[in-house]
Amino acid sequence: MFLIDEDTSATNFMIRDELMQRVVAENEEPITPFISRVRSLWEESGISSILVAGSSGAYFHIADHVIQMKEYSPLDITQKARQAANAFPSLHNGELPFGLPDFKRIPQPTGNLLDLSRVKIKAVGKDSIHINKSVTDLRYLEQLADTEQLYALAYLLCHAAKHYMNGKRTLREIVDLLEKQMDEKGLASLSNSSYLPANLCRPRRQEIFACFNRCRDLIFS
Repeated sequence: MFLIDEDTSATNFMIRDELMQRVVAENEEPITPFISRVRSLWEESGISSILVAGSSGAYFHIADHVIQMKEYSPLDITQKARQAANAFPSLHNGELPFGLPDFKRIPQPTGNLLDLSRVKIKAVGKDSIHINKSVTDLRYLEQLADTEQLYALAYLLCHAAKHYMNGKRTLREIVDLLEKQMDEKGLASLSNSSYLPANLCRPRRQEIFACFNRCRDLIFS
C-alpha cells in the first residue's frame, strides 16, 4: 500500500492539468503522473493507495472513498465529492496499464562486506550505520525509533552477508531466514563472537528490506 502526502509530493508526479496537457503532449513528457497509474496499481497488482490531499480534487473522479477530516473526526463524503467532480473536467486521460516486473532480486556482498572476519560497527544516531568503511544512509527511514534498531540492522546485514547470501537466495528469502532466526534464537544469535551489545532493538521487517536496499556494498542480480 502507498501512503502519499500531497504536501510533500512533486506536482508533476501527482497530476498534469488540462492546459499543460494541451501545451506539452503526453509523449513529450517523461513523467507519468500518478493519477494515470493509481487505478491499475490496485486492479492489476493489488496495491492500494491512500492519498492525503488538501488542494487538488483531481482524484475525486477515480477515488473509491473520499474521507474528510472535520474537527479531527473522519466523515465519508464520497458521494458528495463525486457529484461535485461531475461539474469539472477530469485530469485522468485513461488508465495506463501497470504490472509488477517478474524478476527476483538476489543480493550479493561486495567491497567492505566481502571480508567480515573483523568487523567494526557504528551507528550514527538514526542517520546511518557504518560497517568497517561501508556507510549505509538511513536518514529517510523515519519510523526507526532509536539507535539500537540501527545497530541491530548492522548486525543483520553482516550476518546475512556472511551466512545467507549465496548468489541464489532472493532478498525476500534472506529476510525470511533472518526473521525466523530472530524468532527462534533471538538477536544474540546474529553475532559469532561472545560479545554482542546488550541494547539491540529488533527492527521491523520493512526496515530490514529498506536497509538492505540502501546498502552500497550489495549488488542485486
